[in-house]
Amino acid sequence: MQIKDITVRLADRDVIKSFSLSAEGGDVVFISGDNGSGKSTLLKAIAGYLPLNEGHIFLSEKDKTSYPPSEWFSMVHYLPQHNPLAFPIKVKDLLVMAFYRDKKWYDNYSSEQYQKVDQLAERFAITHLLERNAKELSGGELQLCWLVQSFLAGPKVLLLDEPTQYLDAKNRTAFFSILKEQVEHSSFICLCATHDLVFRKEEYGKMIEVQSTKYKKIK
Repeated sequence: MQIKDITVRLADRDVIKSFSLSAEGGDVVFISGDNGSGKSTLLKAIAGYLPLNEGHIFLSEKDKTSYPPSEWFSMVHYLPQHNPLAFPIKVKDLLVMAFYRDKKWYDNYSSEQYQKVDQLAERFAITHLLERNAKELSGGELQLCWLVQSFLAGPKVLLLDEPTQYLDAKNRTAFFSILKEQVEHSSFICLCATHDLVFRKEEYGKMIEVQSTKYKKIK
């Protein structure tokens, strides 16, 4: 992925100004910065939920504008900072919906897909939640479910906005370890906005700090 000089203007203000970034499969880029500095806006723009006023985004050397929206959203998965559940659904059924693009609408999900759900649920230690109503889960439990679903979707680019904000210390640590494993296994790109500064380490990935409309790489 190449992001070249993108600007995002909201209410006549440049929230993102001339931002550029290059990342390859297997890269994890952590985006840090103060509240209101533009981290979420940046991710939404890359995801395609906010228009670019200037600049271009390329994926596999192809401009974002040349992809049909359905194809772009199948390759670039965005998990927002706040993601409430609108309807009651069993956790296992919520997770397997990660594969909905892989089947016709009238087909059932396969046993292999449910097996992948079981395997990643076990890795995230949420097997005991699979038969629960997702609407009855705590904020942290539901966030773990959204993270599992995001990994199961198998995107080329995964955009995570404060993915650990509802998690306790144990699950925050587990998440970053699992993220590293998943990236190494599937070689996708992950851009992760986070305030978990303890993970600002070279072994976890590249760092960018957002300061208003200025950006600098951090080691």
